[in-house]
Amino acid sequence: MITSGLPPQIQTVEVSPAKALPSTLSIAAPEMLVAQAIAPDNSTNTQVTVQGNRLDISGGSRSADGVNLFHSFIRFGLDGNQVANFQVTPELQNVLSRVTGGDASYINGLIQMTGGNANLYLINPAGILFGPNVQLNLPAAFAATTATGVGFGNQLFQSAGSNDYARLLGNPDSWIWRGNAGAIFNSGNLAVKPGQDLTLLGGTVVSTGSLSAPGGRLTVVAVPGSNRLRLSPAGGVLGLELLPRTGSPLFSPLTLAQLVTGGI
Repeated sequence: MITSGLPPQIQTVEVSPAKALPSTLSIAAPEMLVAQAIAPDNSTNTQVTVQGNRLDISGGSRSADGVNLFHSFIRFGLDGNQVANFQVTPELQNVLSRVTGGDASYINGLIQMTGGNANLYLINPAGILFGPNVQLNLPAAFAATTATGVGFGNQLFQSAGSNDYARLLGNPDSWIWRGNAGAIFNSGNLAVKPGQDLTLLGGTVVSTGSLSAPGGRLTVVAVPGSNRLRLSPAGGVLGLELLPRTGSPLFSPLTLAQLVTGGI
């Protein structure tokens, strides 16, 4: 499956294993991709504790209603032997993790959550690549996006810079891109538990692996730069709203070819 940013395409579908990429793109072998540490920045009190191959992620900043937890990382990546373990508490509904360092995320290990049943959002405007060994062990929904902002009503969670986390209440209801939208590439098996949603939102979304959300909603969206994508209740229609190009983009994402070849 190859979904590019022009023209805008919005799909909510069950996706079978996709066709191979065109021969003009050469996908890097996993050993060619530079292994990344998971490194927090100092904006959300996010903490990463290394326990062998497991990286326990705790701390963070909460919304005033106590249901949203926000993490901020300089880098977020996993090699095939590593586990990112998000530690949460039962009252949490959403965990939003942004990557601010300007490097794409190369994820080839296991992402899991312990202690609660929150939805997990991974946000990196520079791009996200899921390798062939990627695994999800999550209790609820998973979304990966290259958006530069996430809307909570009339409040905005920015993918870079400062945020008033206490005011980001309720559930995310829109995604915002300013400037060129980064790419998402999947070569593994991304699957959530039955009845849960799997969402991939980027400027270009490519999967040569499989995407699975049995009994839930599988949403794959390619969005050209400077747009707002509004979410809707299950079964509803997604809406794409054009935004004016104002200001300078905070990120210069890799092209799709650079993303899948490790930046070469």
